Amino acid sequence: MGHRTFTDADGVVWQVWDVHPQLAERRRGPRRITPSRLDQIERDKRTGVDRRRRTEIRVPVRDGYEHGWLTFDSVVGSKRLAPIPDGWDVLPENSLLDLWRRGVDAARIRRRLIE
Repeated sequence: MGHRTFTDADGVVWQVWDVHPQLAERRRGPRRITPSRLDQIERDKRTGVDRRRRTEIRVPVRDGYEHGWLTFDSVVGSKRLAPIPDGWDVLPENSLLDLWRRGVDAARIRRRLIE
Protein backbone atom coordinates (compact mmCIF):
# COMPACT_ATOMS: atom_id res chain seq x y z
CA MET A 1 0.00 0.00 0.00
CA GLY A 2 1.41 3.36 -1.05
CA HIS A 3 0.97 6.46 1.09
CA ARG A 4 1.47 10.15 0.35
CA THR A 5 0.80 13.48 2.07
CA PHE A 6 0.08 16.77 0.33
CA THR A 7 -1.40 20.18 1.10
CA ASP A 8 -4.25 21.73 -0.90
CA ALA A 9 -4.60 25.43 -1.82
CA ASP A 10 -6.48 26.13 1.44
CA GLY A 11 -3.62 24.75 3.54
CA VAL A 12 -5.42 21.51 4.45
CA VAL A 13 -3.10 18.53 4.81
CA TRP A 14 -4.37 15.41 3.05
CA GLN A 15 -3.24 11.82 3.43
CA VAL A 16 -3.71 9.58 0.39
CA TRP A 17 -3.33 5.82 0.13
CA ASP A 18 -4.48 3.01 -2.12
CA VAL A 19 -7.00 0.40 -1.02
CA HIS A 20 -7.07 -3.08 -2.56
CA PRO A 21 -10.05 -5.04 -1.22
CA GLN A 22 -9.16 -8.71 -0.83
CA LEU A 23 -12.65 -10.07 -0.21
CA ALA A 24 -14.73 -7.73 -2.35
CA GLU A 25 -17.75 -9.21 -4.08
CA ARG A 26 -16.98 -8.97 -7.79
CA ARG A 27 -19.83 -11.02 -9.17
CA ARG A 28 -22.43 -8.68 -10.60
CA GLY A 29 -23.96 -10.54 -13.53
CA PRO A 30 -24.95 -14.04 -14.49
CA ARG A 31 -22.88 -16.91 -13.18
CA ARG A 32 -21.37 -18.05 -16.46
CA ILE A 33 -21.11 -16.02 -19.62
CA THR A 34 -19.49 -18.68 -21.80
CA PRO A 35 -20.03 -22.43 -21.72
CA SER A 36 -17.60 -24.54 -19.71
CA ARG A 37 -14.53 -25.75 -21.58
CA LEU A 38 -14.71 -29.06 -19.74
CA ASP A 39 -16.85 -31.88 -20.96
CA GLN A 40 -18.99 -33.86 -18.50
CA ILE A 41 -16.32 -36.55 -17.93
CA GLU A 42 -13.69 -33.95 -16.97
CA ARG A 43 -16.15 -32.17 -14.66
CA ASP A 44 -16.78 -35.48 -12.87
CA LYS A 45 -13.02 -35.90 -12.22
CA ARG A 46 -12.80 -32.74 -10.16
CA THR A 47 -11.64 -33.20 -6.57
CA GLY A 48 -11.88 -31.00 -3.53
CA VAL A 49 -14.55 -28.64 -2.36
CA ASP A 50 -16.35 -26.73 -5.07
CA ARG A 51 -15.24 -23.13 -4.58
CA ARG A 52 -18.79 -21.92 -5.05
CA ARG A 53 -19.93 -23.95 -2.06
CA ARG A 54 -17.30 -22.80 0.41
CA THR A 55 -18.52 -20.47 3.07
CA GLU A 56 -16.75 -17.19 2.73
CA ILE A 57 -17.79 -13.69 3.49
CA ARG A 58 -17.59 -11.27 0.60
CA VAL A 59 -17.95 -7.55 1.20
CA PRO A 60 -20.13 -5.67 -1.25
CA VAL A 61 -18.47 -2.56 -2.67
CA ARG A 62 -19.81 0.12 -4.98
CA ASP A 63 -19.71 -0.48 -8.72
CA GLY A 64 -16.33 0.52 -10.05
CA TYR A 65 -14.55 0.01 -6.73
CA GLU A 66 -14.11 -3.79 -6.95
CA HIS A 67 -10.47 -3.53 -8.00
CA GLY A 68 -9.46 -0.80 -5.58
CA TRP A 69 -9.47 2.95 -5.06
CA LEU A 70 -7.47 5.84 -3.70
CA THR A 71 -8.56 7.27 -0.36
CA PHE A 72 -7.94 10.93 0.38
CA ASP A 73 -8.41 11.83 4.05
CA SER A 74 -8.10 15.03 6.09
CA VAL A 75 -9.67 16.74 9.08
CA VAL A 76 -12.24 18.38 6.76
CA GLY A 77 -13.40 15.26 4.94
CA SER A 78 -12.49 12.35 2.74
CA LYS A 79 -12.69 11.43 -0.93
CA ARG A 80 -12.31 8.34 -3.05
CA LEU A 81 -11.10 7.86 -6.60
CA ALA A 82 -11.48 4.67 -8.63
CA PRO A 83 -9.84 3.04 -10.42
CA ILE A 84 -6.36 3.54 -8.97
CA PRO A 85 -4.27 5.46 -11.53
CA ASP A 86 -0.98 3.81 -12.47
CA GLY A 87 2.01 5.49 -10.88
CA TRP A 88 -0.03 7.71 -8.57
CA ASP A 89 2.48 7.22 -5.76
CA VAL A 90 5.31 8.88 -7.73
CA LEU A 91 3.35 11.73 -9.31
CA PRO A 92 4.37 15.32 -8.58
CA GLU A 93 2.21 17.09 -6.00
CA ASN A 94 0.30 19.18 -8.59
CA SER A 95 -0.76 15.97 -10.39
CA LEU A 96 -1.80 14.46 -7.06
CA LEU A 97 -3.97 17.53 -6.50
CA ASP A 98 -5.62 16.90 -9.89
CA LEU A 99 -6.48 13.36 -8.78
CA TRP A 100 -7.85 14.72 -5.51
CA ARG A 101 -10.09 17.13 -7.45
CA ARG A 102 -11.47 14.20 -9.47
CA GLY A 103 -12.27 12.25 -6.28
CA VAL A 104 -15.80 11.75 -5.01
CA ASP A 105 -16.73 12.85 -1.48
CA ALA A 106 -16.95 9.87 0.83
CA ALA A 107 -19.50 10.41 3.56
CA ARG A 108 -18.16 9.29 6.89
CA ILE A 109 -20.38 6.97 8.87
CA ARG A 110 -20.16 7.75 12.54
CA ARG A 111 -21.72 5.27 14.93
CA ARG A 112 -22.28 5.70 18.58
CA LEU A 113 -20.41 3.32 20.84
CA ILE A 114 -23.62 1.53 21.86
CA GLU A 115 -24.50 0.53 18.30
